[in-house]
Amino acid sequence: MTQLPTRLICGLTLAATTMLMTACGGGGGSSSAGSPLSSANGANPGAVSSGTVTAFGSVFVNGHEFATGGAQLIDDDTGAAAAGTAGLDVGMVVDVQSASSSTAAHPVAAALHLHPLARGIVDASDTGAGTLTVMGQTVSLTAATLYSDHRACAAATPSTCTVVVGQSGLTATTGSGTAAVPGNYVTVHGYLYASGAPTAGANIVATLISVSDAPSTGGPAAYKVEGAISTLSGTSLTVGGLTVDLSAASCRAAGSVTPCASAFSLGQIVSALSASAPTLPATNFKASTAVLRAQLPVETTGQTVELQGKVSAVSSTTKTFVLRGISVDASGATGGTLPATGDEVRVLGTIAANGTSVTATSVTVLHAAISATYGFEGDDAGVAPGTAAGTYVLNLLGQSIAVDASARLCDRSIAGGAQAGASTTNPFNITTFQSYLGASTSKHLLVLTQADASGALTALSVTIVPTSSQAAVTGTVDASPAPVNSSASAVPTTFSVHALPVSADPRALVPLRRLGAAASGVSPGDLVLVRGTYAAPTLSVAVAASAPLPSLSEVVIDFGVPGSRDHDGF
Repeated sequence: MTQLPTRLICGLTLAATTMLMTACGGGGGSSSAGSPLSSANGANPGAVSSGTVTAFGSVFVNGHEFATGGAQLIDDDTGAAAAGTAGLDVGMVVDVQSASSSTAAHPVAAALHLHPLARGIVDASDTGAGTLTVMGQTVSLTAATLYSDHRACAAATPSTCTVVVGQSGLTATTGSGTAAVPGNYVTVHGYLYASGAPTAGANIVATLISVSDAPSTGGPAAYKVEGAISTLSGTSLTVGGLTVDLSAASCRAAGSVTPCASAFSLGQIVSALSASAPTLPATNFKASTAVLRAQLPVETTGQTVELQGKVSAVSSTTKTFVLRGISVDASGATGGTLPATGDEVRVLGTIAANGTSVTATSVTVLHAAISATYGFEGDDAGVAPGTAAGTYVLNLLGQSIAVDASARLCDRSIAGGAQAGASTTNPFNITTFQSYLGASTSKHLLVLTQADASGALTALSVTIVPTSSQAAVTGTVDASPAPVNSSASAVPTTFSVHALPVSADPRALVPLRRLGAAASGVSPGDLVLVRGTYAAPTLSVAVAASAPLPSLSEVVIDFGVPGSRDHDGF
């Protein structure tokens, strides 16, 4: 076994990073995920669907394909409105207002509202915990997180500017104050999670981390934080780990300008914005604008809404749970069982009489927190229609993977990470899934999955990436057959990950056990990343006899027992 230098471990990027459950987020996977909703769904006239964009052609949100020919894309931070959907990307969270002509069979969007939860510099990145710190917010990265890189260098010179496709490709701030060296500038899209102090857990669950060049002359929302107010004193308030100074800000509440000292209350959701960056690392922020936000996209009693997010608390006594800081009454919902904390769910219901909670009529678990997650990288070995309409079975590395409308579909095979799936003439979505893959120049795929109790795999995301001879798998080591560890390079270490056999030169093993635990080899239940070459049915990892260290293309990284089953591998 080999211990790689820390600088080399931290340099794991591109395909290796992507395979660590971070390439193109998830959004489905239970037996009910992606199935058609009832006729009383959020695509009906006047209803609002709030969820993640999963594909284009027109726009797929919450399992509905919304026609967007006459829709406006509205930036809630700046008020800017534009026709069409050119500013959208898979993984963004949007509030979709249905048009009067919308029906359950043919959903039509009148407007799509966009408001990311943070814009700023990455101040810290904890790959063990799967979190980032941006604008004082703890951002949780899961198997549902997508990454996109819109930096000028990534588009112009991808050979010399490594495209960010996962957490370890991000650079965090070093130093502080005037000596600080800024990390990457990112926009964080996702869902509010815990309310109040950062010790309560994550503030944001990310669905998309969009990387771009830091603005040289920032617009009014170049730097932003949005979240629950945990402390409040005069014109100073706290959101997550960030103290916000409103002494020079313009504050708006209830649609009008309000003195900042009396505009907000504890627990309310506020957006604080400025063109100027805070001193790094960001713990204090002087805002130019602050706006009171509703936790619900609409607060009209009786209004039909559809919400997607991650459950942060559950009460079996009252049959309620908390989603995006919103209390959801599930006592009358079909299905009977409550979701678990950490589950990603889709809720269909109506606004309760208090205007701030939801009475659910249905609750669908899209991605269970307790489900095992696996990632596979390799060449498409065939696609067959599934047993239900609009579903497929993808063959990759000998795995049969079900794909339905809940999977996020991306084409990142173009230099610079362009989203070819956004094409209106040839979109990549569940309707075109088989034909699009068949016509794609690159057959190399990254597929993130979850396994049900029987081990059956459902795709959380399918990403087309540039052609490669490499293959990889990430997930937990099977208990059977038992791993066989070797110390001689001529005798391989053998184990399997979701029944995919692995044969590895022992020198390729890099132990990264938690809490400094000694590593004696690969053990059942360990989270591993394996990169090598695939010849059915085995993934093989070789190390050249003259190589002092394993390469990043031929490696087994053992992370030890993961802290949770819903992980991104880091």
